[in-house]
Amino acid sequence: MILFSNFPEYRFVIPGQAISFRSHKAKKYKQLVRRIAKDVVPKRLIGQFIEVHMDYFHSKPRRFDMDNVAKCILDALNGVAYVDDKQVRVQSAKAYLLRSPVEIWGGPVDLIKPLSKHEEYVFVRVRSPRGRKRRRTPLKHGNL
Repeated sequence: MILFSNFPEYRFVIPGQAISFRSHKAKKYKQLVRRIAKDVVPKRLIGQFIEVHMDYFHSKPRRFDMDNVAKCILDALNGVAYVDDKQVRVQSAKAYLLRSPVEIWGGPVDLIKPLSKHEEYVFVRVRSPRGRKRRRTPLKHGNL
């Protein structure tokens, strides 16, 4: 666990090729994600504002839809990192092909540390910023 702006952030690495929820390998991949997450997240996060950030680093060009990979990981975290993925209000999913230099803005240095051990991996960060200020009035066109 890392404290990020006074909120706990749980980070873990899923080694190997990322899998889409549409793949026949999805069930096994979700089991792997759950097993890894259970070792890192001590209890399910509570609250209606959870953030999940996923960064996929790979060295071979492939055709895949990062949204489908994210769905597989978010589904796997149901009941482990949070009660239900409908609690996830902020999600980011990015893929980086490591054949040329990669620039990463706004991520922790820990994102690239697993490169020394893995050729491909997904770096996952989960947090629930309790007490986060929310707008009291809904956004309307013109008051943005």
